[in-house]
Amino acid sequence: MHDLFTNWLGQLGLLVIVAIVFWGLKRVFKRRWPKTLLLIDFWPPLLIIFTHYLTLQATESSIVPYEMLSLMIMGIGLTLLEVLQRGEILYGRFFRLYWRANDLVTILVYVIAFGCFVLAKVGL
Repeated sequence: MHDLFTNWLGQLGLLVIVAIVFWGLKRVFKRRWPKTLLLIDFWPPLLIIFTHYLTLQATESSIVPYEMLSLMIMGIGLTLLEVLQRGEILYGRFFRLYWRANDLVTILVYVIAFGCFVLAKVGL
């Protein structure tokens, strides 16, 4: 199990397994499945763990604390944006917006960490 988290091929394999399980559950629970729930909504916790291991292998430290800090700042910014634009905070709308932005940030940070890992292994 440790190799699934530390090896980049194992990480991508685990994401594929999560996708297959997701599609299977979505197919079994057709009518009861929430329509707004997407596959990438399940990826951020895994991608944060994977980013931690990739950056530890590429550098001497992890980038995850900075990623967490940026996600917190993004949450504060989105809260202020909602208040300024709409004058109120609707929790369902805000959490969906925050989680989708969280999806994009974690995918972007993982791709950057993967690129740094490849560059470190190549020797550039």
